[in-house]
Amino acid sequence: MIMTKLLILMAEPYDKKEVVFETSVAEFLVLRDLVYCNCSLLHLQTKMKSHMLKAYKEFYDAIESIYEMLEQDEIKAYWDYIKNYRIKGCILH
Repeated sequence: MIMTKLLILMAEPYDKKEVVFETSVAEFLVLRDLVYCNCSLLHLQTKMKSHMLKAYKEFYDAIESIYEMLEQDEIKAYWDYIKNYRIKGCILH
């Protein structure tokens, strides 16, 4: 689901500069990890244009400010869920 939401954002629907969408805490944690990993890859930093790198860092900072507002117990519970989920008949258990 997170990939679908990211694709919608990349398409800039209806030429809007700002799009608001809802994510679950689990989706947010995965997005945070993706952004962090991409931000730490040196080859991406050297290949990105400066204005794109600046926008990406602003996005990373915004994600980090939201992350700091979350309860650590809640974060741990969601990470445990993400790491240990099982799929049976297309249903998460």
